[in-house]
Amino acid sequence: MQLAAPTLDPQLELPDLEAAARKLATRARALINHAACDDQENALGVAAFSFDSAAHLIDRGETDAARDALRAACSYASCEDANAPQLAEAARTLLAALPA
Repeated sequence: MQLAAPTLDPQLELPDLEAAARKLATRARALINHAACDDQENALGVAAFSFDSAAHLIDRGETDAARDALRAACSYASCEDANAPQLAEAARTLLAALPA
């Protein structure tokens, strides 16, 4: 089951990016409830944790570390076990929106 990822504006401010990352963490946790196997549950759990970490780091202004957390979220969401391409795409959008 794939819940639709929120549409993200690539020109968001940091507080908006933090809120979007928190929403994506919630969405990943919701997908865990529908996981078909333990591997999928684990991959989605790591993606959710990574989105939460990114939100926390964005709140602290640590955009480089947040970028790393979003890369991890993208990697886990897009892996075969997680099967969550919409979450991975949302993570890529957040990555593109983070200031350098």
